[in-house]
Amino acid sequence: MNPQQVAHFQTLGFLQCRQLFSPPEMRALSDAFDAAMSRARGGAPAPGPGDRRQQVAAFFDLDPEAFYPLLDDERLVNVFETLLGEDFILLESEGLLHTEGSRWHHDARAPTGFFSMRAAIYLERLGPGDGCLDIIPGSHFLEFGEALTRTPRDYGEDGFGDRLLDLGVEPEEIPGRHSLRNEPGDVIFMNHKVYHAALTEKPGRRAIHVNCVQNTTPERNREHFDWLTGVLEQSSRARGRLYSDRLIETAGPRRRRMLARAIELGYGAGRPGRGRISVPH
Repeated sequence: MNPQQVAHFQTLGFLQCRQLFSPPEMRALSDAFDAAMSRARGGAPAPGPGDRRQQVAAFFDLDPEAFYPLLDDERLVNVFETLLGEDFILLESEGLLHTEGSRWHHDARAPTGFFSMRAAIYLERLGPGDGCLDIIPGSHFLEFGEALTRTPRDYGEDGFGDRLLDLGVEPEEIPGRHSLRNEPGDVIFMNHKVYHAALTEKPGRRAIHVNCVQNTTPERNREHFDWLTGVLEQSSRARGRLYSDRLIETAGPRRRRMLARAIELGYGAGRPGRGRISVPH
């Protein structure tokens, strides 16, 4: 990453990298995505309008040969390391098949001075009418984000964060809205605190997410550490662990580094004595 890209992300809360992946790479990811999501449904039909979206985590374990290389790919890892630090932590991978759009919301909102983020790979060509990601640049900053918030009362009901104030305009007319038109091969890196939406009723949008978070210690910052452990606990609760044995056992040096902290804290591995890894220095 160059200094301009870092400043773009830090100031606006996102960075869209055009054509990071080639057409052949995207075709392979698209085919693997469809097969993995079908496998996760047990071969049942894909959800359609009126159904809940299909959301799968840890998605990459459904096809390690196709998806694990993303966790070792310099085009993604270099960005995470630059923005989060070399000791960043992998939270989870997700596969999403959307059945409709989404309202304005943010995802995880870490304490000031700390953040988590994702790399989003959309598999379709998407414009404003198709459900491309719309964002409100700068809304990851605390005062701006809080000013936009209507209420936190339904946080967690549908996986979204606080909703926007009623500003007297339609969602498509929110001042400052920026549409991230997508071509297959683009990657969107986004601070989880940024308000975003998909303003469409069209079903069928497919996305791969890689979610990561900064590392810290209680000595460095107790508030940040408590938030981090809460996120690790939440992410590991359903499966009892964040990482599969295969994800750990096939890890090279850089992937080992992104797994090590969660394992050290007791959230990464499953059975005692399994998945213990050393961090390269």
